[in-house]
Amino acid sequence: MPLTIRKIETTKPGSKEVTLSDGLGLELRISPKGRKGWRLRYTRPNGKRNMMSLGSYPEVSLAEAREKRTDARRLLDKGIDPVEQRKQEKRELRYASENTFRALAGEWHATMVKRWKATSKRAPQSWSALESHIFPFVGDLAIDSIKPLEWLEVLRRLETAGKFEQRRKLHSFCRDIYRFAIITGRASYNPLSDLGAALERQQRRHFHHIEQSELPELVEAIKGYDKSPLVRIGLKLLLLTAVRPGELRQARWKEFDLDAGIWKIPAERMKMGRAHQVPLPTQALDILEELIAMTGSYVLLFPGRNDPRKPISDAAFGMALKRMGFEGRHVPHGTRHVVATGLKEMGYPREWIEVQLSHKLPGIEGVYTHAEHMAPEQRPAMMQAWADQCFPK
Repeated sequence: MPLTIRKIETTKPGSKEVTLSDGLGLELRISPKGRKGWRLRYTRPNGKRNMMSLGSYPEVSLAEAREKRTDARRLLDKGIDPVEQRKQEKRELRYASENTFRALAGEWHATMVKRWKATSKRAPQSWSALESHIFPFVGDLAIDSIKPLEWLEVLRRLETAGKFEQRRKLHSFCRDIYRFAIITGRASYNPLSDLGAALERQQRRHFHHIEQSELPELVEAIKGYDKSPLVRIGLKLLLLTAVRPGELRQARWKEFDLDAGIWKIPAERMKMGRAHQVPLPTQALDILEELIAMTGSYVLLFPGRNDPRKPISDAAFGMALKRMGFEGRHVPHGTRHVVATGLKEMGYPREWIEVQLSHKLPGIEGVYTHAEHMAPEQRPAMMQAWADQCFPK
């Protein structure tokens, strides 16, 4: 006889568990302490009998318990064990929560942090970029459920904002996160592998720089700059070394071997993450001797005015060039292009020039290694010839 709510409410607990049947395997069990729970007896597809819980009463009402019984019997009619189906659903739910793109990104990032240099900014910068531009859109989705079109929409937002370099880096990060997920068995394919074909090509940006015919004008302007001796020396060293402005601003005296005429920049301060040796022509050594008298007691070659523990502003060199009349014509980073072009016109090998600029050479890594360790009469001689042209003695 089917159960009624009255029957359930009026049945008192006994010294032993009381069982009330609703038919078709549905039972309400009342413990001696008065707890009431729904159970369903059924026969598995393999012929063995089993029992499953359907929840507690009154949280699960009589009508809801009957509905769950109906759902379970429908599964049994299809040859599906409702208990196994429930376990599978729980596994899928756990998988979805533990394998969101955000969770996998966190695992990947933790792995990469161990590889990156402790002083590198890549760890905080990469995570910040993911939090700002990726997680709000796909962070909480299961990594294997995100479609290529969804990724295309996410990356095109950056294109629309003109953030092509940011898009390139994030595309690379996310592609690597999928590779990590595939290797660890949490994803089956990488939707970002071929996405580049659908993205807008980034127009290569060149920094403003003067032509070779204007080089004498720039040299004379730098020599005559009297607003700041530190900035004047810095602009000269940019021309004599072809390093990046940031590498020069953050240069430390301990990196210089003036007797050997070498500046050794550690890997953690290089864009390519590889230690770099910069040969110093005699003109650069003379300038550094002048600079020692000014800042030799500090850690940095170019200490800031307000806090000598920090380098001068990254705008200092650029502002000086504007004051000299080079606004819109030449910027500090453009000096590297000027040096490279000048050395090329002087007939020096491309490999020597690329290593001087600390560029990654295509092809075999040994090409870079060979060029980096070339004999003293080669790359150092090349930079001495360039210095003699810019600042003849």
